[in-house]
Amino acid sequence: MNDTDLLRRRIAKVARAMADAGLVRGSSGNVSVRFGDRILITASGIPYEDLKEAQILEINLDGNKHSGEGEPSSEWRMHAEIYRRREDVGAIVHTHSPYATAAAISLRTLPIVHDEGRILFGEGIPVSNHALPGTWELARAVADALGDRSAALIARHGAVAVGRTSEEALMRAEKIEETAQLFWLSRSLKEDHEGRG
Repeated sequence: MNDTDLLRRRIAKVARAMADAGLVRGSSGNVSVRFGDRILITASGIPYEDLKEAQILEINLDGNKHSGEGEPSSEWRMHAEIYRRREDVGAIVHTHSPYATAAAISLRTLPIVHDEGRILFGEGIPVSNHALPGTWELARAVADALGDRSAALIARHGAVAVGRTSEEALMRAEKIEETAQLFWLSRSLKEDHEGRG
């Protein structure tokens, strides 16, 4: 087994964990890992419970496929743009988790309301400018919002987390959703309390 095979195995495990955690449904979202000057990325349209390691494609930063079955995720441009701008990023996880997506629809920045979240994300998680899915415009908008952070929300779409490894990016994606859930719950409780006041 070579390095690419091991990375494919890890990506498949992270993709399944992402689905098991409720961060995605069906084939939505995607996972990638930087591999030299190329990317290993999940295929488009494959539900994660059915994902085979062969369906994790090796592409270059221009989207040209070198190996793997199927077509790369429609958001490969976003992954490529982040890797181009961020030499420190080794992996990317993109989710459509419900609370984070609600924040990406409703807010310009997701406020961080708990201490653990501030340690991970600072005072807030920014929301990108809106652009159509699968476009270079979206790729640039997300990379701009991400900047040097570990997380961003994609306007009217979902969330993206980066890390040195796919496991670290997944952990951050889980924490984005937890942070968004705590924000919405705390806001609801505050409004309920003030309404009774």
